[in-house]
Amino acid sequence: MDENNNTAIGTPRSEDTVINGFWTAKDVEHATGGAWLQSPPHGWSATGLSIYAPAMQPGNMAVVRTEVDKCGMPETAIYSMPQMPACIITTAPEQLDNPQIPVMKVADGTDAVLGLGRYARNQMSGKVIGVTGSAGKTTCVAMIAAALSASGAVCKSAHNANLPRGVAWNLASMPWDTPHVVLEMAIGRMAISSRMARPHIAVFTNVQPAHLGEKDTLRDIAVTKSAIFFGMAPGSIAVLNRDMQEWETVREAAEKRQLTILTYGTSSDCDFRLLKYEAEHHQVTVNAQGETLTYTLGAGGKHIAINSLAVLATLFALNLPYAPALEKLAHFQALTGRGEESAVVINGQQITMIDDAYNANPGSMIAALERLSEMPSSGRRIAVLGEMAELGRDTQRYHTELAALINHSQIDSVYLVGEAYETCWQLLDDVRKGQHVSTHLALKPLLLNAVHDGDIVLFKGSHSTRIHDLVRWISALNK
Repeated sequence: MDENNNTAIGTPRSEDTVINGFWTAKDVEHATGGAWLQSPPHGWSATGLSIYAPAMQPGNMAVVRTEVDKCGMPETAIYSMPQMPACIITTAPEQLDNPQIPVMKVADGTDAVLGLGRYARNQMSGKVIGVTGSAGKTTCVAMIAAALSASGAVCKSAHNANLPRGVAWNLASMPWDTPHVVLEMAIGRMAISSRMARPHIAVFTNVQPAHLGEKDTLRDIAVTKSAIFFGMAPGSIAVLNRDMQEWETVREAAEKRQLTILTYGTSSDCDFRLLKYEAEHHQVTVNAQGETLTYTLGAGGKHIAINSLAVLATLFALNLPYAPALEKLAHFQALTGRGEESAVVINGQQITMIDDAYNANPGSMIAALERLSEMPSSGRRIAVLGEMAELGRDTQRYHTELAALINHSQIDSVYLVGEAYETCWQLLDDVRKGQHVSTHLALKPLLLNAVHDGDIVLFKGSHSTRIHDLVRWISALNK
């Protein structure tokens, strides 16, 4: 805060400034346990909550952080907003620069956010679907939400806010009468998120070696993620990938909570079983509890086809028809950073770029490489791979094992970034070797000369390896 800045924050809001607000002043008091220092005007309402300035929506309440309480956005971010927040929530209102909008003082920012999330969930009349897993959570959430949109209004998690504070932020920003709410829920402090969200349906996509410490095991991951069931009432529904690692661990956790289990995958005993996936046209054939369904997906990859089975199981659990939802999935496209395809030009050569660079673990890496291998191409199939982070004591092995997959694929050339790929590089067929470099920056001049017209280039790696910077660089070249 600039102590010399005497500019007031905002101006008084008229009663009709916020439309469709669902938070009243009393609601906010009850949810946070706070006190209004500058009370809202008569008829005041808010549309939701924001703890992150770039995500601010009209009519949102803003949580402002302080030097002591780090929850929320900086006060300075409010000055550049096109529209002032509905109110400010903070632990230190005395530090604000003469605000002209309602202000609430709370004892703790995080507790206030969690309180708003719990309060909102208690008011909700629709069905809540929670989605977890080591890979594919965000895409699965988007696919379920797209499918459910055929049956009415739906809200889903925004901005990958999938830890307790983010889950609360999302819950507090969703209208309470929304028929369907789809929440992404990450492993961190899962029990808190689950008891707050209390899903009617939990979709569990997979267990992969991700976020592993040196002493962690896959079973540890499965047990911790299974805490998604803690907030669910007996008889609620768990939609589980039957093919996932640590299946028994997850199944036992669901049974312990007396949940009804629906399974999906490729195993013969699945409730929703993938019978065939035709990569060229993204066509899927499924046995849905004895009924054979054939449909086409807008996005490619067998992992997307598997996700569509989780969608079918969710629709069944909600007693909703398949056909309108599958029509929505026929137009669904992979998300930015998670498999999005785009036509770009590098050094005069037109290629297809697959942006799967948001993150990576062994499961998602294998899925991306299999997708690349299956794609029809008039040119070459090229993989640009950064390291996979947080794999624990078996880091080297997980990277090395990719060599066999690549050598038996239709991938023509591979560029690897990082020391963890040293043995993988040595085991690759010579004909497939592009370059092995220590930093993603070294790939820029190489890629400028390596690609040809018609090539398909996959970019994938953990966020920390900054492969996504290469995607941004190429995108900038095409503006």
